[in-house]
Amino acid sequence: MSITVIVRSAAGADLRLTFDGTQRVVIGRGSGSDVRLPDASVSHRHASLEARGADFVLLDDGSTNGTFVGDVRIAPRTSRIVRSGDVVRVGRVRLGLQIDGSPVTRDLAAATREVALELVSRAMAALGADVTVKVHVVEGRDQGATLSLAEEGRAYVVGRAPHCDLPLADADVSREHVRIFRKGGAVFLRALGAKNGTLLGDGRAPEDREVTWRPAQMMKVGQTVLALQQPISDALADIETAADEVMGAGESALPAAPPSGAPAPSPPVSQLAAPAAPVARPQPARRPSRWSLADIVVMTAAVTILALSLAGLVWLLRG
Repeated sequence: MSITVIVRSAAGADLRLTFDGTQRVVIGRGSGSDVRLPDASVSHRHASLEARGADFVLLDDGSTNGTFVGDVRIAPRTSRIVRSGDVVRVGRVRLGLQIDGSPVTRDLAAATREVALELVSRAMAALGADVTVKVHVVEGRDQGATLSLAEEGRAYVVGRAPHCDLPLADADVSREHVRIFRKGGAVFLRALGAKNGTLLGDGRAPEDREVTWRPAQMMKVGQTVLALQQPISDALADIETAADEVMGAGESALPAAPPSGAPAPSPPVSQLAAPAAPVARPQPARRPSRWSLADIVVMTAAVTILALSLAGLVWLLRG
């Protein structure tokens, strides 16, 4: 049997990773996790799944914000049997579990990274951030020039020729010096047999195959130095190295995506609008008087007689 971990999202389609039943599946924020969840409320190594006999169990690996199956929290360092269809919460993130005979995801390491990058991309897009991968000229006559790798799969050519996507005014650069393209979250380049070669990082880029261009590496063509900027990858690295964020006592998890065709859940009332101006509370009604008019007349007469009697007593004492 295989187990599929479904990353639930209200911002886009669910993301799936399927593992065979022989491996321990680590869930966390760290780059070494099998299910990488780029949210600061998820610990670097938060929880894990593994097969025990005919069952799968979920173990909390000492997380900061806890691991839940439904609304029940698993005690730290303890495990609980999970079933197909269970909803698991780690930090703010909800995960669905599916246990069946589904085929295992190919190239799980790459797929895991793609899931993490997609989650970061959705979050950044929701904030209106520019997530376009760019090549910057950091040294040379064209310093400050930029090439945007906006289209996935398209080959962008760097060289001296005017038709190049990034034309360089560098006499040591060939007319078509290097070809660059991106696929998923990775950027690749291929040297085009330039006379002066292409330097990538500390070595020369091979001309017989494509190689990965990593953000930490500088590329040099002729006397021009190029740098790669990948906003999504940079953000993922920052998130993965950050300290755990402790969730507030009343803070809830991120909402899961509604079933297909179902309306999206309404946000909490506190998020719909700012509180209205305070409304004056109605004053309690005054209790009606229990004294009738006759009662008032009698009481007035009694007070008058008492006053006259006191006045007469005072006059006698003075006499």
